[in-house]
Amino acid sequence: MQTVAVLPRGPFSKGRRKAIERTLSGVEVLDNAAVLPESEEVEYGRFVAGSSVLVGGKVGGSRLTYVSGYSSGWLFNTSRKFFPRKSGVSAELELEPETYRIEIDTPGSGLLELPGYRLKNGVLLLYTTPGYRFVMPKESMTLETKDGYVQLSLTPLERGMKGRVEQYPDKKRYVSVVLRGKSVGDILFYQEESAGFRYEFLKEPTLIVSHEKVLSPQALQRAMNGFIGLSGHGEFTLILEAGKAREEMEFTVEPTWE
Repeated sequence: MQTVAVLPRGPFSKGRRKAIERTLSGVEVLDNAAVLPESEEVEYGRFVAGSSVLVGGKVGGSRLTYVSGYSSGWLFNTSRKFFPRKSGVSAELELEPETYRIEIDTPGSGLLELPGYRLKNGVLLLYTTPGYRFVMPKESMTLETKDGYVQLSLTPLERGMKGRVEQYPDKKRYVSVVLRGKSVGDILFYQEESAGFRYEFLKEPTLIVSHEKVLSPQALQRAMNGFIGLSGHGEFTLILEAGKAREEMEFTVEPTWE
């Protein structure tokens, strides 16, 4: 299991930074547990954070602004909350398989829904458990246009999907395929010619160490080297567009351990 540290920025966050770094230096990360140096009060639950751009200039075509991003000078409206389910005193924190959700777009707005632990000082030890089953109601989508039609063929993979877009008759028109989550979307395909694409969710189990006043989609994006995309479990939507024509298909990503 890899470990990602999400640290605060700015001169007024030294206390939180030190708390995170102290936990990082002492925790032992196993395949299915995080072991603290000594027993302490912990809460197990779910951390939810959402961010949207409050100030920033939109870029991109009018039909794709919600996935294209924003210009420089971003100001985010961010909400964070930890929802505890149970509490106790322990040094060994079990990382039992649990559903999760990460959605981050170009500027860093999006949604986090992560299981894990909160220490008494506000430090979070959250985690992701990969293991996906893509359940789609049909294997293809067909979109009628004013002068023909577009077909999207889909094949579920172990960690995602692959698809192929074909235009009939064969002509140049821009076609887009967007994967939409609860908060943001990601462009899987956008071009004029018939072609294929491939999209996969995160494959490596990850322990995220941060603080309840620090962690956000944009902070996690920085810690994950600019990650942009969607990953996790639950309901998603595929959107197929060509010109003014549009078709949507909802599908589910189920965990493989249930």
